[in-house]
Amino acid sequence: MALTVSSRSVRLAVLAGAGVLAATAVYAVTDHADASEGQAPPAAAATADHRTTAPATTPTGSTGPAAPSATPSAAQAPPAVAEKAAPATTPAARATGAAGEKALAATRVTARQLPDRTAQKWKELAPPSTRQPGPEFQLNECVTVRGATGWQQQGFISAHKTPAVQDSLGFPDAASARAAYREVLAGMKDCEATSRALQKRYGLAADARVRQTATGGEAAAWSRTWTAVQGLSAPGAQANHIYAVRRGSVLVLLHFDEWDSAAPRSYDPKGDADVLAGLTR
Repeated sequence: MALTVSSRSVRLAVLAGAGVLAATAVYAVTDHADASEGQAPPAAAATADHRTTAPATTPTGSTGPAAPSATPSAAQAPPAVAEKAAPATTPAARATGAAGEKALAATRVTARQLPDRTAQKWKELAPPSTRQPGPEFQLNECVTVRGATGWQQQGFISAHKTPAVQDSLGFPDAASARAAYREVLAGMKDCEATSRALQKRYGLAADARVRQTATGGEAAAWSRTWTAVQGLSAPGAQANHIYAVRRGSVLVLLHFDEWDSAAPRSYDPKGDADVLAGLTR
């Protein structure tokens, strides 16, 4: 399923997660790497083997450590193209049981429910993909979630060709989902320091800023603005908007990005309280 693509092209992405390369095309991105940042284009590799991880490219001229391997992040400039979406439910996913799949499906949002929909004009790219997660799910450079037994993912694309991704992770019980939600809180608490340390490793200005924008019960939202390091995120100046909600035995994660190279930032995080309210219903 590998496909060679030229730089600056629009591509359908195969999302990767915690050693899992999902064989579903779920969102499109533009290759907007800034050559002045000294970072090479994303690796162009694809596989249906969901245990394989596609390594990120080390920045040009860097003598530091290799960039992190690709994992699910709405900010990622992904590595591959699939012409047809995979079935919404795979045999591996059915191992979670009908009740588990029903709980995951109940958390799904539509394009009309996404933030900043007037400016972004969100569209769904494929049916939701339900599959068995790996032992770890990495949302971004700061957050790793463990112990999920079910996973449903829905991808969206904006009018600016920027992505949004909803990941619903199912757990054996509410207590396990609550523990996973706390993992998200802990990772995002240190995300500014984590992001700045990564920038320094790759010779970028440590300009990352992370702030919590809304809370409500077991629900929280954050905004991260930074010049991103290619790997889990697409490179360049951007704003990442991250939402996490625990609903029973399901952890709902929503992530969308504004890339400065694609369009001026239009979203006001003051609306994040309403976004969280929508995710908890």
